Amino acid sequence: MAIRDRLTDGAITFTRSELKIVRQLLSNYPAAGLNTVAHLAAAAGVSNPTVVRFANTLGFEGYPEFQKALLSEVQERMSSPLSMLDARRPSLEQENFYQYFLRASIHALESSMQMLPSEDFEAAVDAAADMSARIHCLGGRFSGFLAGLLWSHMKQLRGDTRWINGSQADQVDQLVDLGKRDVLFVYDYRRYQNDTIRFARQAAEQGSRIVLFTDRWLSPIADFATVTLTAPVDTVSPYDTMVPAIAQTEAVIAALTARLATQSRGRIERMEDLRRGYAITEDAFNPAVEDDR
Repeated sequence: MAIRDRLTDGAITFTRSELKIVRQLLSNYPAAGLNTVAHLAAAAGVSNPTVVRFANTLGFEGYPEFQKALLSEVQERMSSPLSMLDARRPSLEQENFYQYFLRASIHALESSMQMLPSEDFEAAVDAAADMSARIHCLGGRFSGFLAGLLWSHMKQLRGDTRWINGSQADQVDQLVDLGKRDVLFVYDYRRYQNDTIRFARQAAEQGSRIVLFTDRWLSPIADFATVTLTAPVDTVSPYDTMVPAIAQTEAVIAALTARLATQSRGRIERMEDLRRGYAITEDAFNPAVEDDR
């Protein structure tokens, strides 16, 4: 099994310190593992012995054997046509750009599958499913819609869920109520937004748990986040892609829906009754009522 697969398939239970190494490796795979023990330890914020023990946890006798296996993977990838998939951009005259862009998006989704330890995903779902906690969703200028997407679904599944949006003053005012009972789901991708970072830091200082969605370079929020979910943002456009981030968000929603199936059923049924009563959607139209025009 490839090393990256061992890091993400959930078969190995990593310690908290080892998970820091996992995230560092996945954020810059495989280059992060091809440097010295000291370099990887410093990048991950752990000790040198922790890196050596981590290699043992993966089944290697030591760090040199781990690096040897990693180099073998690199050589295999270099000889594969798959490694050139995104290296050469075809001209618009030669290929339909729409098809090309979608293929790049599919590649980004495949990369996102290999970047995230299963423990981090499960920890995010655990936080969302904690019925004793209040949930808050926050995003930046471009990622704010992701926070809204998460909130729109989450509020159907559980109570005490809020979307932090509006003016900066309105957002800052909501900090007054945040404390140890609260979980902040926050989205922050390059270029990282100062007001988002400040809000998350203040929430963390007041005792709130932080679940961060970010890119492989890591928002500064990762320094104090409880859980960090990374996704690739590189694409053929000069604007970063949010396709993997949307997929991650919907994966959390799907897992939470399954986790809260029993508890949420009555809430969703009541919500549907209310919507029908107000004829919110077209399917609430009653064809038995005559048109009196």
